Amino acid sequence: MFLPPPMEGTLSLGIFTKDGKLIRTLHAEAPDKDFTKGLNGLITRWDGRDNAGQVAADGTYFARGWLVGDLKVEGVAFHGNDWIKDDETLRLTRILAVQNNGSDEIDVVLRALDGTEQTVGWKLAKPGVKLVDPGIVAALDDGKLVLRKGNTINIAAMAEGERAVAVSMGFGGRAWAIVETPAGREVRSYTEAGEFERRLAYTKDDPVPKQIAASLWSESIFLLEETPTEQRVRALAPSNPKPDGTPTWKVIYQKRIAFTDTFAAAAPALGRTPPPQATAEVSIRSKPNPLLQNAKTDLKFHITADPKGSLLMASDGLPLVHLTDTTGLKWSALVQDKDALTFFEGDGSVVGEFKIGKPSNIMAFEAGDYEWKKP
Repeated sequence: MFLPPPMEGTLSLGIFTKDGKLIRTLHAEAPDKDFTKGLNGLITRWDGRDNAGQVAADGTYFARGWLVGDLKVEGVAFHGNDWIKDDETLRLTRILAVQNNGSDEIDVVLRALDGTEQTVGWKLAKPGVKLVDPGIVAALDDGKLVLRKGNTINIAAMAEGERAVAVSMGFGGRAWAIVETPAGREVRSYTEAGEFERRLAYTKDDPVPKQIAASLWSESIFLLEETPTEQRVRALAPSNPKPDGTPTWKVIYQKRIAFTDTFAAAAPALGRTPPPQATAEVSIRSKPNPLLQNAKTDLKFHITADPKGSLLMASDGLPLVHLTDTTGLKWSALVQDKDALTFFEGDGSVVGEFKIGKPSNIMAFEAGDYEWKKP
């Protein structure tokens, strides 16, 4: 039996050896209703076993823990995934396809964290404008781009060692293709006669074009581009060329997903200069407990990711409280600034940033010491 601290919150209680080693977590972030209420406090039971289920050795053990109040956890921002804006947004984790849907819509198909597929579509038809079908069909034949209009067949002009890997018919009978060249991939447009018009070139560090979907209502094209650590969807349209005739492009729309399996990989893109550094352990002065003669108690803790979310843990291993309920996390990291305590969490496709407004709203309590002997 023990008296809980005089503060609202959840209780974490463990059994410790004389040298401070945690051997059993009896309760983790438990409300007081999880305990039996006695005349002089709350009652809990220990069966003499450790966290592995083994019977503890004979000796003196101490029961103690922490009550965690409202830490004022506030969401600050999401990073690295333009599809996610807030906690209510469906977690979209990968772009699967960019494709035409009929004559007037472009669809982007994405996979959600729960495994379902979601589609985002754009209606491209112009009100009051009738679409004129040029009657041209584009197809791929062993790397060749074949353009057919009625009985007329044209093969798009390509150099030795080049091959088309994707094609989409666009405005005015123009064919847009992703072409594999010895120097890498690029996007090109061809006339219905198969004549080369313009290109969108890529450098070696750019995301590589994988899929293309062209609009029949304007010269805009939609691209799925990716690297091992990034995916993006872009809508582009040809713009006025440079004085030397080099084609230029206007980005109409762009959304990206950056894949980061560690905080170290995510840190450079979190909008801070220099990038934030993770803190292995944080020490705070907890609220004094009047039941312990208001003794000043320091608490050292760190953060970890588990199946339920980001978990605050005491340095001795006692779980304190889940700060989020985000499933599917790969990592969590604490960052201690001069005037604030921040943590980041990542599931591989988005990074969440949160601020802990009252990290010291925690109070220590004691539940006695016990002489244990094996039965």
